[in-house]
Amino acid sequence: MTTPEFEFPKIHAFPPLYTKQPNSTILSQQLESWCNIILQYCEYYKITTLTIEGLPKHSQLLVDVTSLPRLFENKTISRQVNHDFKSLILSTLIHKNKKAEYINPKKPELGIFIYWRSLVDWGDLLYSHIDDTGQLGTILTIYELTKSEDGGLPESLKNLDQEFLIKIVKGHLMKLGKAQILMDENNEIGGVKIV
Repeated sequence: MTTPEFEFPKIHAFPPLYTKQPNSTILSQQLESWCNIILQYCEYYKITTLTIEGLPKHSQLLVDVTSLPRLFENKTISRQVNHDFKSLILSTLIHKNKKAEYINPKKPELGIFIYWRSLVDWGDLLYSHIDDTGQLGTILTIYELTKSEDGGLPESLKNLDQEFLIKIVKGHLMKLGKAQILMDENNEIGGVKIV
């Protein structure tokens, strides 16, 4: 079953949207429009990570992300956002709106996490699933927490990007004392224990 293509809001077909506006009030509205488009697009395709260029890295829907329509481009009107303006849009999403963050702040080129659902909400979903299935205190692999058909994962958690799952565990559950990450002999994540 293929996912119908995302229907961009009408403003996505407005040519001035693709050029940074000199008036600060209009620019502020323009940046807000772009941030909303990004969040709607990512939620629709269940995307939690983007490249620094704004391209999807992973979708929970397991679609070929290279076949998805481009966020910052509209071929119908022959417009696309330039690199500098795209950086400003993503920076606004990260620093002002707090709806994204760098996967690794020391290496921004690795991309960004997108929070169309807050990290707290993601953590609560994961914790509730583990609690509801009687798995609190059980050591689970990353595979079991993202891909396993046996674990009865709810659709909201199925096929999560592994880096994003680790971010949920480290960025929320561990801070609350509700999770531990267990390392294997190769110093890689061997499992996650949610308590």
